[in-house]
Amino acid sequence: MIEYRLNGLPERLSEILDEMGAFVAAEEFKGEVTYLVYASDNMDDFFSAFGVGFTSKNVEETGWRDKWKEFIKEGWLCRSVYFIFEPKTFSDGRKTVLINPSMAFGTGTHGTTRIAAGLLEPVCAGASVLDIGTGSGILSIAASLMGAERVWAFDSDPAALPNCAENIANNGVKNVYPWAGDTSSLKCGVKFDAVCANIISSVLLSIKDEIAAAAGRYIIYSGILRSEFDGVIERLTPPGWRVEAVLEADEWTGARLVNDSRDR
Repeated sequence: MIEYRLNGLPERLSEILDEMGAFVAAEEFKGEVTYLVYASDNMDDFFSAFGVGFTSKNVEETGWRDKWKEFIKEGWLCRSVYFIFEPKTFSDGRKTVLINPSMAFGTGTHGTTRIAAGLLEPVCAGASVLDIGTGSGILSIAASLMGAERVWAFDSDPAALPNCAENIANNGVKNVYPWAGDTSSLKCGVKFDAVCANIISSVLLSIKDEIAAAAGRYIIYSGILRSEFDGVIERLTPPGWRVEAVLEADEWTGARLVNDSRDR
């Protein structure tokens, strides 16, 4: 694992790191801000292309996980689910998702994850849910806690699955079924009440037909930059579907689409 310390973070670089699902932390010392980025691959040329100064060093995986915990803070994923990183209980009996931070995307702190959870929340009860690009499994676990009958979840990165399975087990949910694969692993003709895809817009556009084929009643899209939302969501909306709800967080936007021709 490589720890990069950047002396600046241009807006476009910040957007690209967001799209990559990279975790960026800021450290301030005597009025100067340094940005920390952790990567499994060498990114020297990538950062040099943006003209930012940086230093780098190799760190142990355990060091990465401990460092990450210094910067992430627990909070509300949506109105009814709270995300935490250490086991704890609350006197108000709130529903909690316990996430062990790792390289898998999805801690609850990112705006796109909160958008997806907020759009899923009203349509989960009694539903079958498909979580595309599950990462840490946080949205699948939240869907289960919000009343989904069954949740299927997959990620194209096999490295995400051990962390996803660990988080599922740590939360004690029994109706979430994860696997490693892409949309080609979906069975033809099988539909889900709600399909959730929290992925960057370029990928959403490339798999929109597969998403539409798998969706019975609802499609939840998240990971779209606010500046490109209108053009992207028009291309993502299948014939016969309409945008039912839109949520925004930070510079990100997401939408829930509904197919009015199908009863749930």
